[in-house]
Amino acid sequence: MICNNCGKANESDSNFCKYCGTSLNPTDPQHTIFENPYPSQSKSTIDLGYLLLAILILINVFIWFFWNVLFGGADISNNRILFKVVRISSTILSLAQFAVMFIFAKRLAYKIVIGIIAGIIILYDLYLLMITLTDSRF
Repeated sequence: MICNNCGKANESDSNFCKYCGTSLNPTDPQHTIFENPYPSQSKSTIDLGYLLLAILILINVFIWFFWNVLFGGADISNNRILFKVVRISSTILSLAQFAVMFIFAKRLAYKIVIGIIAGIIILYDLYLLMITLTDSRF
């Protein structure tokens, strides 16, 4: 069978051209095997997602870094409120990180994996937050 699009020969039982992907079925000439199953995002949109994610991660890391530099190993009894604020901020930033990843993920499979990982990490973050807010040591 000769492809109407590129003019190359294909096997007679082929549904699609093995060279250009065009349908060899004359009833559906617009259909090709190379159609994009998901809407593509512009490069600037993807770059924005990476930038937002990097900023959120850096802020979260620096919050804990400075907490450990200032108060690491010390008794936090005088800084309980500050510790609670840091824990709440960190939990909110973790939620925002996964929201950005989920929004800018292109494929459904990526979103599923991000959702599973986010669920585990966010449950752990919420557990630590609950302990921080209810335990008298904090």
